[in-house]
Amino acid sequence: MGITDVHCHVRWHGMDIDGWVEHFASIGVDRAWALAWETWWRRTRGEYELPTGDVEEAVERYPDLFVPFCCIDPREADFDRRFDDYVEKGFRGFGEMKLRLRVDNDDCKRIYSRCGEVGWPVLFHMDRCLQPGGQWYLANVERLEPVLDEFPDTAFIGHGPGWWAEISGDADDRSEAYPDGPVTEGGRLPRLLREYDNLYADISAGSGYRALTRDPDFGRDFVLRFADKLMYGTDNSDTKHLELLRGMDLPDEVFSKVTRENAARLVP
Repeated sequence: MGITDVHCHVRWHGMDIDGWVEHFASIGVDRAWALAWETWWRRTRGEYELPTGDVEEAVERYPDLFVPFCCIDPREADFDRRFDDYVEKGFRGFGEMKLRLRVDNDDCKRIYSRCGEVGWPVLFHMDRCLQPGGQWYLANVERLEPVLDEFPDTAFIGHGPGWWAEISGDADDRSEAYPDGPVTEGGRLPRLLREYDNLYADISAGSGYRALTRDPDFGRDFVLRFADKLMYGTDNSDTKHLELLRGMDLPDEVFSKVTRENAARLVP
């Protein structure tokens, strides 16, 4: 059985659709969640987006490889129309949800509610700071718990610096986006993963990699403890996350859960 990468943007970091196909074939990935990123705020500033149209193109060309996820800014007037359209087209999830809104904002809740209705997971990017002019999205984890309670039928998948910093109990005392050094007990992230059946974690990008490598003994134990909640992803075209998991000397059952089975359970 092959590997599933739950965090792929089809035109990102110099990669295109055919480049991903070649790359995935070389490392044993036979399924990839193709994520979009659209937001009204960036569009008004003339900044780049990762449109859902790119996802549609990838799936049309390689339907056995790419799993389509859509992204729609809930503040758009045609949000519900587009959402229903993507459901009809066979999309399987929502993401990457990366908005300059708090995670418990009422507009965000429109997304959670609609996804719960159709059985879609929501893969979200979370940051920590609310500094004026800062590049923050979906702050912050303290506001997430009531959302998990309010939408028990929606599966949430956490990703990003503000998410992974919370692996450690001293997160409130650290101002860096990517903390390093030993992990202390009492982190919000482990507690939330333990207590909420509808919460999962995507280990992709520098944030996920740093969280699992800053304290190697803790990182391996974390993967073993939450083997049913973690999902392999990259958000890039390197292989360091795969090399990390292979270097942890994990039981075959755990490696299979993180690299394939957990994703397949959410998106069969």
